[in-house]
Amino acid sequence: MKRLHTFPDSEVPLPTEAELEILKVIWEQGRSTVGSAHFDLNEQRTRGYTTVLKLMQVMLAKGLLTRVDSQRTHFYLPSVTEKQVRTAYVAEITRKLFGGSLFGLASFALSLTPTDEEIDDIRAILDTHDDTVSSPDG
Repeated sequence: MKRLHTFPDSEVPLPTEAELEILKVIWEQGRSTVGSAHFDLNEQRTRGYTTVLKLMQVMLAKGLLTRVDSQRTHFYLPSVTEKQVRTAYVAEITRKLFGGSLFGLASFALSLTPTDEEIDDIRAILDTHDDTVSSPDG
């Protein structure tokens, strides 16, 4: 059976690993200054204030963050959601490694020997999906 390329294209730029660390901090905080993000990031590993500042400026240019100026304070807010970034990463991997096929990705993931609990969780998600698709409103 031929599998179609089923993954939608994403307009969200893929953040680098360092940018993703910053996004996680800002998603958790809701908004952040460079100083606040720098403080939280340094709990994981040490990095310079100017490094965080430069990364956040690059993220602003890429469209991953927006900036709100409040007097002398610059607050950065996420322009993308965690779900959008996850979708963009999964889409990229699916295109590069599985020819765009979600079936290929799912088959591979299931071949990695998930636990019984994970299989039960996957079945529950599929059941919910089936109920949504077969409902008259879906």
